Amino acid sequence: MNLDVSANVLTGSLELAKKQIELAKNSNLLEAIQIDIVDGIFADSHTFTPQDLIDVDFGDLQIDFHLMTEEPMDYVWELEEHCRHLPIRAVFGQIEKMTYQEAFLEEVKKQDWRAGLALNLFTPIESIDENSWEWMDAILLLGVEAGASGQEQNPFLLEKIQAARKQILRGEPMKIFIDGGVNQQNIKQLQASGIDGVTVNSAFNNAENYKQAVESFLSYVR
Repeated sequence: MNLDVSANVLTGSLELAKKQIELAKNSNLLEAIQIDIVDGIFADSHTFTPQDLIDVDFGDLQIDFHLMTEEPMDYVWELEEHCRHLPIRAVFGQIEKMTYQEAFLEEVKKQDWRAGLALNLFTPIESIDENSWEWMDAILLLGVEAGASGQEQNPFLLEKIQAARKQILRGEPMKIFIDGGVNQQNIKQLQASGIDGVTVNSAFNNAENYKQAVESFLSYVR
């Protein structure tokens, strides 16, 4: 099975974010880019907001927004009001500071975007409300502690993947995506665990040749 592979943007610098988006777009190898929005409350780091991207040319790329914020619903409303023309594919919200999971998912799905919940590394699968499962198109599992790129993936992630797969087998069909510490050294093990997609940050953004790094990575999974 081919994995859904997206490039990841996690930075407080809007100029660097634009550069990384341009590299992903010009690679002509990726369908989507995941943009992490951090509000400085959920995690120590702080990024720009979705509104800052309204003049960016994404070419053929689609956007998956990962909201690492207090009350991610507030950012969904921002996306609805100011960012309708952006090529949004999915919106993931971290559950740790989210009051109403089901309402968040329902609001995202109203826009015909994929709706997903994201869990920090040590947040248990059981933290997802029972009624939320039927609304979810995907779950995003973090392989590192939220908020900073370049961390080494924690082996505990594999346990989380299996816990998520067991829950899915008992209920609604949905996809499992991985964010954090994804590289060529662990991608085969992740793929064998039964996931559906990954987002890659340092392995692409820190490479001397971005396009070659993407080509090499994709050769491992396809």
